[in-house]
Amino acid sequence: MSRKQDRTVYMREDGVWVNQLNAPPWSFSLHPTREEALRVAKENFMKHGGGDITLLAPDGTVEYQVTLLPEEG
Repeated sequence: MSRKQDRTVYMREDGVWVNQLNAPPWSFSLHPTREEALRVAKENFMKHGGGDITLLAPDGTVEYQVTLLPEEG
């Protein structure tokens, strides 16, 4: 069984969007757009056990949070 893959998507000061795993090994991926970072985060969830995603607005406030379940079968 896979572990939950809680992730945070946020924009760095240089304008690059980050898809960050919220647990060791603290892996991340970098993306030019918010939409791409969210798409990849959702793909990660579906492949690796689901989890919670937190999207931070550029000012650092929580824009939304959602729980995604893994694909079945």
